[in-house]
Amino acid sequence: MLRTFITSLTAVLALAAWPVHAAYPDRPITLIVPFAPGGGADATGRAIAHYLEKRLKQPVVVINRGGAGGQIGFTATAKAKPDGYTIGIVTAPNLVVFPVQKPTQYKLSEFTLIANLVEDDGMFFVRKESPFKSIAHVVSYAKANPGKVTVGTTGEGSLPHLAMLALEQKAGIRLTAVHYSGAAPTRMAVLAGDLDMAYVTAVDGAGDLRAGLVRPLGVTARKRIESMPGNPTLLEQGYDVVTSASRGLAAPAGTPEDVLKLLRGVVADAAKDPAFLDVAQKQGMPIRYMDHEAFAKDLLRQQQEYTLIWNERASK
Repeated sequence: MLRTFITSLTAVLALAAWPVHAAYPDRPITLIVPFAPGGGADATGRAIAHYLEKRLKQPVVVINRGGAGGQIGFTATAKAKPDGYTIGIVTAPNLVVFPVQKPTQYKLSEFTLIANLVEDDGMFFVRKESPFKSIAHVVSYAKANPGKVTVGTTGEGSLPHLAMLALEQKAGIRLTAVHYSGAAPTRMAVLAGDLDMAYVTAVDGAGDLRAGLVRPLGVTARKRIESMPGNPTLLEQGYDVVTSASRGLAAPAGTPEDVLKLLRGVVADAAKDPAFLDVAQKQGMPIRYMDHEAFAKDLLRQQQEYTLIWNERASK
């Protein structure tokens, strides 16, 4: 009896000596943004990072891992330890289309979706000194001079590149893509006169528009963007080009369900929090919240649509 008691007591004391794991999170969280600072993905990442900090009571450190149209940052998120302390911004269609185009260092199965937060319509624009006054002017010139019009994108197969390919197909022209690491360097190249035209999201181009530095040639939305009602859509101008950027959050596959539940709940709260919505409005971020299941369905839709565009280009 005594020996049994001592053995049991020893076991209890040993268990009591084990460290008690603190509730998540008990240390800073890293949020990876897959593009250079200054773009729409960066704005989304920093806004939600600030909200997460307030709700989770831990610092959220934003790390920009730009390059290859987002692939470097996507890979960093996918390969991170699945403990909830590294999450990332994921953007579509980039995330789902890259694996269709060529082998990537990440697999879609290596992500667990948290939620989508933003859907940002895009536009083609030129600097204010550009001779191009409309998208019809660009098309006319490109037909007479195949390949001479340069268009800035954020990487091969990125949303801007796919939008450019869609314009080529719908207008029957040939353009030349010039790839950059993010929206900010693309914009700077346009302003410096190094590019004829660029495709950027409305968030990325809003500041340049307000400052009068650029001339919008058309938005790729189904209807005019509320914040820029004077900018016609490409549909209005006779070109069936409709594209947008989804920006959400994901964690590495294998992240614990209780951690995911917490993160998903906080992001859902952000999407209806008046203070967060006010920040989003001031930064021109169009909120389109989708939970992880709806986000997954939307990514599948985008993958199917943009794969058709890419495959048609590849077959030429």
